[in-house]
Amino acid sequence: MELQGTDLSDGIRKRKLRWIAGLFFGILLLLTFFSNTLLSVTLPKVTTEQPVPGELNRIIEGSGVLKPLEETELAHELGWRVKKVEVKQGDTVEKGQVLITYETKTVERQLADEQAALKIQRIRLEALFDAFKAAGRNQDSTLMDNAKRDLETLRLEIGIQERKIQALQEDMELHSRIVAPFAGIVTKLGATEGLSSSPGASVVSIANRSKGFMLSLTLPADRAELLSTQEKLEVVVKDREVRVLEGEVVGIQDAEQSETESMESPPISKIVQIQVRDEVLKGGEKASIRVKKTLVGKDHLMISNAAVHNDRGGKFVYVIDEKKGPLGNAFHVRKSYILIADANENEAAVQEGLYPMDTIVVGSSEPLQEGDRVRLK
Repeated sequence: MELQGTDLSDGIRKRKLRWIAGLFFGILLLLTFFSNTLLSVTLPKVTTEQPVPGELNRIIEGSGVLKPLEETELAHELGWRVKKVEVKQGDTVEKGQVLITYETKTVERQLADEQAALKIQRIRLEALFDAFKAAGRNQDSTLMDNAKRDLETLRLEIGIQERKIQALQEDMELHSRIVAPFAGIVTKLGATEGLSSSPGASVVSIANRSKGFMLSLTLPADRAELLSTQEKLEVVVKDREVRVLEGEVVGIQDAEQSETESMESPPISKIVQIQVRDEVLKGGEKASIRVKKTLVGKDHLMISNAAVHNDRGGKFVYVIDEKKGPLGNAFHVRKSYILIADANENEAAVQEGLYPMDTIVVGSSEPLQEGDRVRLK
């Protein structure tokens, strides 16, 4: 009986020891787990991405208003009163078409008076010629000399009067109306029926339809430099309806620099001029372009610009290295220096230094250093 009691107590004692040992190791594992959990909470939290093979594009876009490439202002040099305005702004006109007619009654009356004065002079000329012939028949040299001088003087006066009449007739022909010098579009009108025009002031402007229209855009220099003169591109024109027309780049020049910009520094913007031809355009329409330019082909890896950092060694990204352990995986960051072929406003094309299976950091809750342990979002 004593032996059985001793064996029973030994068994109970061993079970207790095993239970205590299990409890101890369980608590130890639990503490280790919680310590790792607490540690991971304090680690920098990062967002990641993987490089993606693809091409790098840059979008060139801008908008403006179409303006005539060639516009001519027509004026009335004498400032006569407007009789009738034959066109209105926006009208399409043909070469030689009458645009404005002017009141000519005053000039007509003046012309009639001058023609009457010329007729009187010619009557006087006939009378003087008769007097000259009479003096000749009477052989009166004094009267002949006087008549000869009077004849010569009157002939000069008649010549002046004829030129005066001719000038009035030319004015009537030239200034009684304004006609279109070429086929085009009326872009401005400054004449009012019943009112006199200011001498020499513009009364109507005509856009030359055959020359087309110009879209001038101010673009960032790095985008404008991707375009070239004589390049064809699509221009979206919005008026009563949206139409897509062909445009041609006819000029690229530096924009004027502000006073705060150094004259020696490269320009930050350029003016791109695009010519658009179309029979329906009248000028003043809103127009825009959106051109996609491929900077780098598909043999590169694309990453977000936010992932790229700089130091003395050059450009680099943080790559995630994963280490597996019995209590979970640990993630550390490693610098990887890269060679960037090109970049746009959102992405960079990596030529060297990355692999498609790499996981890189694009954002972190705290500044990172080589070898830092992090937690993934």
